[in-house]
Amino acid sequence: MKKVVAILGPPERWTPLCREHRHLADFICVSPVRAVPRDDVDFSLFLVDLFSGRYDVLVATCPTAIEAAVGMARNRNMLERLQEATRRTELVTIGERTTDRAAYHGLTVSSEAPEATTDSLIGQLNRKERRGTVALLRSDQGSPQLIKGLKDAGWNVVEVKVYSLLLDESEMMISLLDRLEEGGVDVLVFPTPAHVQAFLLQLIERCGKEELPLVLEGVTVAAMGRETRERLEEYGVKVDMVPVKTTPEHLLKELLHDL
Repeated sequence: MKKVVAILGPPERWTPLCREHRHLADFICVSPVRAVPRDDVDFSLFLVDLFSGRYDVLVATCPTAIEAAVGMARNRNMLERLQEATRRTELVTIGERTTDRAAYHGLTVSSEAPEATTDSLIGQLNRKERRGTVALLRSDQGSPQLIKGLKDAGWNVVEVKVYSLLLDESEMMISLLDRLEEGGVDVLVFPTPAHVQAFLLQLIERCGKEELPLVLEGVTVAAMGRETRERLEEYGVKVDMVPVKTTPEHLLKELLHDL
């Protein structure tokens, strides 16, 4: 009988990756959060600073950051100016999918950090000969470790919160929580600390923090990266697997090999 693997990440990202492995496991892909662009005056001020040449480097931490920034620039009839700005200001992305979304929208990518980790991004930026000001495009729940790491490396960091993460208590999420409580889930996969936070908040609301170890008993927990593992451990959740390389493809490969 095939194992049931629940991936707590965006279905549009994870479902295509799971298709080739359907003979090995039954996959459930559902996100406990939804992203909402932060279309406010702060983003307008960011664009003013960007167009005036304040930043030496832009960093897009994920495809959602690209989509949010592009959508808000388009709402202001400034997409062409944003595209032009990325030809003057270096744009660094994290991971191939972020690079692809940037290119799709006509943004010029200078370089790509190969893994979605703080260490990978800092290493990518530190290859530059000089330090300057970096604008970090990300969610309103981004880890402070990234900002600290960049500042420790000599960068001046401006955090640009381009989208908010909100709890998504969808029917699919409710169904997954029911199934988990009934013992019908074998593996939980957490892509980011934000997904950990949102999922465990919903689970604890249902069963109580004291019952969390019992609900997760016998469930294999996989975390994509050190920061995700650390967030799980803050809740007292034992992490069974972290991939050697922090990409969705490597996580699935290593997880299914162990199964």
